[in-house]
Amino acid sequence: MKRLYTALLVMFAIPFVMGMGTGSGNITHRIPIPDKNFSATITDSEGISTRVSQISFDGRAYLTASRGSSTVTIPFEKIATVQIVKTEENKKVPTSITLKNGGTLNIMVDGAMPCYGIADFGNVKIEFRDIRKVEIHEAIPKEKP
Repeated sequence: MKRLYTALLVMFAIPFVMGMGTGSGNITHRIPIPDKNFSATITDSEGISTRVSQISFDGRAYLTASRGSSTVTIPFEKIATVQIVKTEENKKVPTSITLKNGGTLNIMVDGAMPCYGIADFGNVKIEFRDIRKVEIHEAIPKEKP
């Protein structure tokens, strides 16, 4: 009888054990794909630059931030560079935006907001507080089937 229980236990446990560590559900391997595909160069706090496509802030092709008492949303079409002014451990990070029309904006961005992209070597994820500069290059046209 003891062997029967052991055999049943093993039969029920095998599917669970075999499934551990497999599958594509791991969030670290997937990134959100924004509506528009922009290429960009992200420079991190260690000075390492990475060119990516499908760049997004929190999965979107725009940057949401605070400007004074207002919340602003700036689409990538209007952004030339995003420059972190001062790194702080606070939730909000002082940031300067250079617009493609030459103007500048000083804003505060949530430091925990993730930035995603696809590099030649794989997917990239970095929190906003760990970025020093982002240069938005151009929109990449969608491939036609």
